[in-house]
Amino acid sequence: MGGADNRVGEIDEEAFRGYIAAFNRNDFEGFGHYYADDIEFVGRAATLRGRDELLSFYQQVKSRVRETIAIQDIVAGERTLVADLITDLHPLEDWPDFPTGPLRKGQTRRSQNFVWYDLAERRFIRIRAAHYRRVDGLTFEPTEIPAEHAAGTDGVTAHRGRTFTPEEFAAYIDAFNRGDFSTVCAYYDPEVVLVTGGHHELRGPQAICEFYQSVRAQTQRTVHIKNLVSVPGRIAAELESEFLALQDVPDFTAGPMKKGERMFLHTVVLYEVGDERFVRIRSASLRKQLRG
Repeated sequence: MGGADNRVGEIDEEAFRGYIAAFNRNDFEGFGHYYADDIEFVGRAATLRGRDELLSFYQQVKSRVRETIAIQDIVAGERTLVADLITDLHPLEDWPDFPTGPLRKGQTRRSQNFVWYDLAERRFIRIRAAHYRRVDGLTFEPTEIPAEHAAGTDGVTAHRGRTFTPEEFAAYIDAFNRGDFSTVCAYYDPEVVLVTGGHHELRGPQAICEFYQSVRAQTQRTVHIKNLVSVPGRIAAELESEFLALQDVPDFTAGPMKKGERMFLHTVVLYEVGDERFVRIRSASLRKQLRG
């Protein structure tokens, strides 16, 4: 990305990498400078409000765990930054009641998350982490972007691919909501890969559309676009899906449902775009709620 595309609320991608570097070296003053006084933080480990509360939380965690973050990808909008991040936790001591599960000294816990940052006046005003997958034991390069869709030497910020307009993306979601899968499939590259929740992988337009058709046969699904960031070669979307079970669905992909129940699934979805179509789609969960 170049020019104005890489500036978000007066924080550019270089500044974001500076934020992550300060976080990794436990420079609380350095990374705390990026937080608004009334920042809202929603993660798997805690829900916090205010700069002081968030820094106090990190001071507690970092006194017992060496936590480091690696940037896999960045999608930067006008006042939004969405980052694909790998977090490594190296416990310095046993922590049996750690919020996301017991930690044992000497082990390493690695997870991949899509983190949505809202910005204003050179500060983060809201941070929300969508869990993508646990990746213990896997080794990552600085970026996982396929070589054919990257340009230059910095794969995090340089992408080939066209820019989808908000209207085009809305038309895609509208076709999805209508069940017009011939139109939906036209958005997919012949080699497209869909990964939901970090583990359910489908390859090719036919497999993906057959999966969505099976979901539609069991549930009435409506997708709402909450937020959207579109840049050359990348889209980050915050989506809310409402599922109404048309029958008992004990093996539903997002969790068992009984006929008449409604599930609300709040996700962050990252799309990689080729010359014309989506080449990779990955979704991570922010929140899930089941209602009778």
